[in-house]
Amino acid sequence: MMITDGSLKSFRGFSEELQIDTSEVQPVYLLAGKNDSYIRLSSSAYHLLRLHTLGSSAEEIAGKLSRQMGRDITAEDVDVAYQHVLSCIARIEKNSHPPQPGFLFRLSLIPKRWVAMIAARLSIVFHPIIAACLIVFAAILIPITLLQNALPNLTLDNFWLGYALLLVSTLAHEFGHASACVHYGAQPGDIGFTTYLIYPAFYSNVSTAWELKRWQRVIVDAGGMFFQLVVGAVYATVYTFSGWQPLLVALFMILGSCAFSLNPIFHFDGYWMVTDALGVTNLSRQPRRILSHMRDRLLGRSYSPLPWSMPVKILLLTYVLLSFGFWGYFVWKIIPMMGYRIFSYPGLVITLVNDLLEPSHTISVDRLGALLMSTYMVLITLLMVWRLGKPALKAAKNVFLHISRRITKC
Repeated sequence: MMITDGSLKSFRGFSEELQIDTSEVQPVYLLAGKNDSYIRLSSSAYHLLRLHTLGSSAEEIAGKLSRQMGRDITAEDVDVAYQHVLSCIARIEKNSHPPQPGFLFRLSLIPKRWVAMIAARLSIVFHPIIAACLIVFAAILIPITLLQNALPNLTLDNFWLGYALLLVSTLAHEFGHASACVHYGAQPGDIGFTTYLIYPAFYSNVSTAWELKRWQRVIVDAGGMFFQLVVGAVYATVYTFSGWQPLLVALFMILGSCAFSLNPIFHFDGYWMVTDALGVTNLSRQPRRILSHMRDRLLGRSYSPLPWSMPVKILLLTYVLLSFGFWGYFVWKIIPMMGYRIFSYPGLVITLVNDLLEPSHTISVDRLGALLMSTYMVLITLLMVWRLGKPALKAAKNVFLHISRRITKC
């Protein structure tokens, strides 16, 4: 794929200026391309492209930039910079939807026209008074239900019915993101089906939220868990009057799902909430950037200043320390524990099969819980090993290619 002058005009962001609301000192611009892709541009790259699309020649652009920057810039400099920006845009467009680790595929189920129609009706839930009432409703009903009842009776039927109810709540979760988008004036995309590791899940395309204000994006990020917890409160209410065990099973699963989504390390809702609250795009890439900046300063090398205010830098440094602490704890503590889980996994499967073959077909809650936890931890281990090992393999490949080229030259 090659971006040209003509294809640049298909991007939104030139005739109407689009900016990301961030905490950076300099403005950050957006280009909206096809397939709901958004491309972040620095101020200089944006104005370079915009002047080109308006028909300015390289000589005219060089003159304007020379006056603005107080140094001589030639038409050749402009052409080189322009081609570099175009190549970067082409690369981003080509990989506009890279596969996320752990997600095997995506299948669109509800087209964005229907999503927008349904979300428009549900968006009234984000009215401050209605939202406050629903938050109080969930905050009261869910704890009361948990305190008044023991663990659910986890038979095979109760588990699968509860899991089906969980999937209903996760679909509501995705409509929560979409409805928050509509509430603030952005158009949501489609909603579809995917699998995370081996677990069925839904996704919602809300990439248009990049055009919203920072705190509006935080509400969009939290909107999914908000809807899901409201559904959980409804389950709790119905269970109180009916005593139907699958509802209690589903409630426990919903709470576990929301707790996991709050994790700020993986790219789930908690990660995006931190990203938007701080106003820092590409949050997961910033630890390396900050550490490189600190290294260059300590070694007396030339460096580019970080683009954030001091409070944001301190919060980002805290996030960096937490991230490295998480991975350090993972390597030190979790890997040995997961090794035990992996080696004991066949025995858990055999035990569960024996339970199913018994005349009562009753599954022990402890055994099923142990199997589910082991399954999840084994898959998470494989994902983490892949994420940690992929950069090492890439670095080894680059070293090998470099050595090969040196040998070829000799």
